[in-house]
Amino acid sequence: MSERTDEERWAAVEESIELLHEEDVDGAVRTLREVLLADADNVHAHYYLGLAFMRREKAGAALAAFSEATHRDPAHLGAQVYRGWCMYELGRFEEAIDTGERALEIKADDDEALHLLGLANAETGRKTLAMGYLERFLKGRPSAEDRADAEALLITLRGGATTRAEA
Repeated sequence: MSERTDEERWAAVEESIELLHEEDVDGAVRTLREVLLADADNVHAHYYLGLAFMRREKAGAALAAFSEATHRDPAHLGAQVYRGWCMYELGRFEEAIDTGERALEIKADDDEALHLLGLANAETGRKTLAMGYLERFLKGRPSAEDRADAEALLITLRGGATTRAEA
């Protein structure tokens, strides 16, 4: 393991984070790869590389980056959660559930992990578990879109209609 401090590792990814904010994903990927060539143990670089690949809808590449981040720091909540979302996107629902549960061990009521677990359990036919996670998710502060989707899925899981009454 290299002798860099966490502060130095954060400084090494600042430019890449700025490029992501500017929507220059290709530039961010390039600079993050350069950071990782100099310091393969930089968890922040692996994490942001995963985010960059997610923006490019490359779930497999994003999964590899998030997996590297969680390998180096199993308590990295963001990397655990996004690793689970990548698995979900790839149809690897059981692994997504395992990863979501690990994320909840880090932070018991993480909204993103609860959302992931609700959807992944629904995909595997575990209705009761899915409903429990989605209900916990809705107690948080989900976006309007995520709230509407979760509420619609809950209605479906409970066996109700999913169409809304016309105004």
